[in-house]
Amino acid sequence: MENKPILQGTHNTRELGGYPLKEGRQTKENRFLRSDSLCGITLEDRQLLKRKGLSLVIDLRSQYEQEQAPDPKLGVPHLSFPLLDQVNSGMSSAGFPSNMGDVYIGLLDHSQDTIRRIFEAMAETEGCILFHCSAGKDRTGVTAMLLLDLAGAEEALIIEDYAASAFNLYPHLQDQMEMLQKMGVKDPDALLGSPKSNMIRTLEHLRKMYGTAEKYLRKIGVSDAKIEVLKASLQERVE
Repeated sequence: MENKPILQGTHNTRELGGYPLKEGRQTKENRFLRSDSLCGITLEDRQLLKRKGLSLVIDLRSQYEQEQAPDPKLGVPHLSFPLLDQVNSGMSSAGFPSNMGDVYIGLLDHSQDTIRRIFEAMAETEGCILFHCSAGKDRTGVTAMLLLDLAGAEEALIIEDYAASAFNLYPHLQDQMEMLQKMGVKDPDALLGSPKSNMIRTLEHLRKMYGTAEKYLRKIGVSDAKIEVLKASLQERVE
């Protein structure tokens, strides 16, 4: 069970809310939205985001990506926290990773200062927060994984939520597939898809090196108070 896209002008904007948790709880709706690039959003999309109580946009893209496809003004604060993912951030084909699982593990281990700032900003903001990168799959996927794990979601659910991206994006990736093939990438699907194996490996690394998302966030410097605020804001009782 994964949440379906909710906007017309994007391919992969989804609620993190409504997922089942233990003890008659679920992830809170209208609190976190994960998304791809927002540059195509429609008037109806804007109205939906307003109804959800949008209060903050967090952009995880590189400066270059932001200049190529600027976010629309949505009347709420917009924070830029670039996470480099080696595929969308403008590298040559020689620099492409063999699979994205390695990239996600690299983000957890080497982008800790940026991840700390992202989660602090989330803890300091009430209302609905939308976080996004270009495809809403890789950098957004790692961020969503940490949030869902912090909420207490089952691993199988976290993996399904990640894997849904490829299904939402595939119809729109033909140009990128062809471009990567021309650049000599033998298996563009490994970079553009979202096979479950990527998230399984990332969760295994998280468990082995840090334990849980909560312990990870504490280790990288997010305060206990902010972690508690985030945890509370991620859960609600099922009516």
